[in-house]
Amino acid sequence: MIELRDEPADGAASRALFDEYMGLVRARSGIRDFAPDERIFATEDAFAGDDAAWIVAYVDDAPVGCGGLRTLAPATGEIKRMFVSAPARGRGLGRCLLRALEARAVAAGHARVRLLTTPMLNEACALYAAEGYAEIERLRRGGDDPVEIWLEKALR
Repeated sequence: MIELRDEPADGAASRALFDEYMGLVRARSGIRDFAPDERIFATEDAFAGDDAAWIVAYVDDAPVGCGGLRTLAPATGEIKRMFVSAPARGRGLGRCLLRALEARAVAAGHARVRLLTTPMLNEACALYAAEGYAEIERLRRGGDDPVEIWLEKALR
């Protein structure tokens, strides 16, 4: 059974999940000294306030996933730091978490949500495509391969 809890983004469970996520990014990118970029990952305080949310997913009282919502622009929410721990993948947790964040976005008055991802997170890209997210921009840092992809989904 999946339990979703509102928690602080800087809580112990969230920090442990973010550390695991950064380990995955380091392993897949091959960059060992990869430091979290505030523009990409946002700070914990970005998920505080009436129009924001931070949710941690639990299975059997163990934290297995997390994600946040913040306002990006008028009527536009942004989903950030969404992650499901490797042992918990393939059970629908990401979809459950994503839909909960989208529901929070609707409650905050957003007409759409956006998120930034990367092709190296192929599981996430597949989930977002299956859930109706469309690519709106590709960002490159030299070379031809996209490093970041902006996705968007209309909520109403």
